[in-house]
Amino acid sequence: MQTNKNIYLYSTLALVTIIITFVVNNSLITIDTYYNTFQAQLESSRIDEIFDFQLKYNWIGYILIPFWILLKNTIVAVCLIIGLHLNDLKLRFEKIFTVVLTADFVFLLPQLIKLWWFLVFKTDFTLLEFNQFYPLSALNLFKIENLSALLIYPFQTFSVFEILYWLLLAGGIKQALDSDINQGIKVVFSGYIPALALWILCVMFITVSLGSAT
Repeated sequence: MQTNKNIYLYSTLALVTIIITFVVNNSLITIDTYYNTFQAQLESSRIDEIFDFQLKYNWIGYILIPFWILLKNTIVAVCLIIGLHLNDLKLRFEKIFTVVLTADFVFLLPQLIKLWWFLVFKTDFTLLEFNQFYPLSALNLFKIENLSALLIYPFQTFSVFEILYWLLLAGGIKQALDSDINQGIKVVFSGYIPALALWILCVMFITVSLGSAT
């Protein structure tokens, strides 16, 4: 029963993500976006080539989405299992995976807000502006041009939706354990948060490495 629920949650999450990505690719990431981005550096023929290449291989991104969702949620579930062990608690992996998949739906909201924002309000934009925009994140409190490239990803990550994700994880664990919310918060902060911090540090290290190589 738990496995069937996880399959349903995973399939729905992957399908909705693919649909949103498809709409973004066909409604927002147009040839005009590429001209806005590259017209100062490249000739028109070269911009057309880059855009045609992107169109040709969009299907690869759609195929990778289910694998990425499975990998990401599996890693988070493993981190929470570690957090449970650190707090002398136990839950079956299938139950933890249900909690993680359910919480992951919250990240569909910023994708939908981003789609709406660029369809309605900021219709003239570059690829960089699109990629760096993350609604209700700490990044919105600063002018990106005044920030070090090192800080962009951490500020993007720290958002209202990330905090909601923590709360949903904690609430799901609380419900699965049939305990109080403090147990769920302890598990999240001892399992997921350290892993997230490590991931952010890795991205920052890669950013520094790439910056020094150019």
